[in-house]
Amino acid sequence: MNKPPQPAPPKFPLVVDASSTKIQVGIPREMDWLHVETVELPAMEGLFQAVSNLLNKVGFSLCEAEKLFFCEGPGSTLGLRITAAFAKTVIWEGRGKVSLQTYNALDLASRMTEQAPLYLQAPFRKGWRFVRTPAKGSEVGTKKLYESKEALSLFPRSHHLPDPRSVGEPMDEDKMIEYDLALTEGLKDLHAVSEPADAPVVYSPVPPTFKKWNPARVSAGKE
Repeated sequence: MNKPPQPAPPKFPLVVDASSTKIQVGIPREMDWLHVETVELPAMEGLFQAVSNLLNKVGFSLCEAEKLFFCEGPGSTLGLRITAAFAKTVIWEGRGKVSLQTYNALDLASRMTEQAPLYLQAPFRKGWRFVRTPAKGSEVGTKKLYESKEALSLFPRSHHLPDPRSVGEPMDEDKMIEYDLALTEGLKDLHAVSEPADAPVVYSPVPPTFKKWNPARVSAGKE
């Protein structure tokens, strides 16, 4: 029985990722990368500089993009929102020609080591951390938010993503993962951890909140 023909890979897939301490944009191939451009600047200026550098080096125009991979986070909320706005513009300018795939940095980072770590953590807001655990039958792991002390206590064997903030909790160097797109196998890894989306949405779940305690007043003379 003849197998149905497989769709040809997009000629120009573009990845935009502002989840880490640096802006990364790249053009993936089936098992590697045509080029990854990295800029260590805030997203407001770094994203457009990185995209411009990338296009100049590979000789492509942004209007040739056929697929866009957007990293939803976690990471700097401002940087992720700027990247999401850029992604929306590319999709809108494409007039239906550009398909969108979104992925979580924790899932892609799990493929940046020779052996995927059992637990992988990333900082959220001050005092909180994400913990990713493998999900049975899926390359997209389960993610849960913990208070930092609890996350570090419950999952001591975790590997960690760098904190985009200038001051973060100190971690063992041998447990840190260098978040670098070039460490992945291009489209193979991206397709494994991403899913189609209608629009880019920043990954920023609301941390647990607690009801403020208000002491009950007792009238004078009453106990």
